[in-house]
Amino acid sequence: MPKEEFAYCGLNCTTCKSRFADIRQKIRTLDAAFENVNITAMAKAIPLMHSKYRGYRKMADFFGHECPGCRNGGGNPFCGIRKCAKKKGYFTCVECTTDLCRKFSSLLKIHNDNEIQNNRELLRNFSRETEEA
Repeated sequence: MPKEEFAYCGLNCTTCKSRFADIRQKIRTLDAAFENVNITAMAKAIPLMHSKYRGYRKMADFFGHECPGCRNGGGNPFCGIRKCAKKKGYFTCVECTTDLCRKFSSLLKIHNDNEIQNNRELLRNFSRETEEA
């Protein structure tokens, strides 16, 4: 697996894209079902539904497109991990002497499957192999 497939935080972009491909497919299916009941007209006619549908549309539009990855203009524009790694000139934060600093607190709540920690070890091995070569 190429090192370039990893985000600054250590998440694997390929894994993330495959997870969200399933969500995009489900959004398309739900949108087709909404078309069948003319949800746009219904949402305009019922005020409470209008605000709920607008919220759904924003979420669906966000997840409806494949993320290009944080190295290519995607991801959270306010990501402190990316800002810090770029400022320090790191390819990933694994190069930092601080292990999973406070910038990871919200990310670890979302990714509670040890993916970040496992990928960090993999990235450390990439770094060691590069140094030895």
